[in-house]
Amino acid sequence: MPHANRNQLEPDMKKTIIASFLLCAALPAQEQEFGTSVSTTLTAVRSDPDAFRNVKVEFTVQFAALGNLSNPFFTRFTPTEYTNLMVWADEQPIWQKAEYDNVFGMLFYSKQGEKLSTVHSMKPYERFKVQGIIRNTFQNTPWIEMIDFTPVTGSVDTATLTHLYRGEKLMAERQWQKAIAELNLAHGGNAPTTVQYATYRNLGICHLRVGESEQATACLRTARSLSTAVDGELDRMLATATTTPIAELDRTVGVGSLKDYEKPMWDAFETGNVTTGINGKTQTGKTTTTTTPSNITTTPSAPR
Repeated sequence: MPHANRNQLEPDMKKTIIASFLLCAALPAQEQEFGTSVSTTLTAVRSDPDAFRNVKVEFTVQFAALGNLSNPFFTRFTPTEYTNLMVWADEQPIWQKAEYDNVFGMLFYSKQGEKLSTVHSMKPYERFKVQGIIRNTFQNTPWIEMIDFTPVTGSVDTATLTHLYRGEKLMAERQWQKAIAELNLAHGGNAPTTVQYATYRNLGICHLRVGESEQATACLRTARSLSTAVDGELDRMLATATTTPIAELDRTVGVGSLKDYEKPMWDAFETGNVTTGINGKTQTGKTTTTTTPSNITTTPSAPR
């Protein structure tokens, strides 16, 4: 009888040994998977979280606030064990309302971590490089454990965001001179590269629209030097600024409500077959306008 029991146990022991062997063989593979970090962006991770699941990643973010996630299910990230951080991707143009509202809140740091006090002392817009692992994905959202992080120099502030927001709003309204004034206040020395790139790119557009080709060329070249990403539109505008800048003039902007110093540069130039006749009569085709001698000005030819 004892002999029979031993024979009966042998298959179970073999299964246990095989299972242990397979588990041991799998562990090095898992450690190897987590051993080398993949350099990416939070935007890329959020766009395809399943592709990064159980992958160790590195990306730079901007701190927004501490989160208050409660009762998470299917995950290890319980409020008693982890601190929840809300962040923006470093590449997000958060001076635009839609991007400012698109904050990411599924970043977690263990309450046993050595840098917990640093996490709790973070200020809005502080930048830091995250080293983390995408532990779970749910409803196309990654849940990321932050293993470590390091500070990154440079950050925006409320004033910078305000100037950029106003500048782009004025550009949408085609008030180019006012936009230039706002944008010139946005690219401080401490601003991140992404912010400086956007600022100089926008300045280049504004200068092109008012016929200031030299300033436009300088700004667009600076923007190009600040980014390695492909930007076909920037390259096109830069080529136009150096060859045929007149093609980018905004000649249809309404200037009736603008003050003299706000009017586009080309408003002082000829826009048609306008000639100044004798006795102060300005003629355009069949239409004539009589002006007093004290207000007579000779309109220069359009720039070529």
